[in-house]
Amino acid sequence: MKYMFVLAALCLTACSNYEFKSNLNPSNFKEYFKPSAVTEYTEEELASVPNRSLGVVSGLSCQINDTDDVATEVKARTDARLKAVDLGANAIKFGKCVKLQDTPACKVSVTCYADALVVNDKH
Repeated sequence: MKYMFVLAALCLTACSNYEFKSNLNPSNFKEYFKPSAVTEYTEEELASVPNRSLGVVSGLSCQINDTDDVATEVKARTDARLKAVDLGANAIKFGKCVKLQDTPACKVSVTCYADALVVNDKH
């Protein structure tokens, strides 16, 4: 019976240095939802609301190897949204997206260009 207690104590202390890491922390949630902080506007919509440009941003999606995720316009636009939020924008107006193949860095790349904006739609 003594050995059972010693064995149980030994088993419990053997795992005491085990550290559990998870991506479920507040900073990951903030980063994940960051692109939703900007609203996409068209040229026509911007004509009816006060706005100012913070500058041009570009988003990149790059497929380096055949086994990598495919480069898409959606990923490039999301990257541009992240950069717009980092500039302090609450709105974005997309211009062109360009798809290139067999560049020195990427097998396929998609780059989207946009204007990062601050829109005050409260009248």
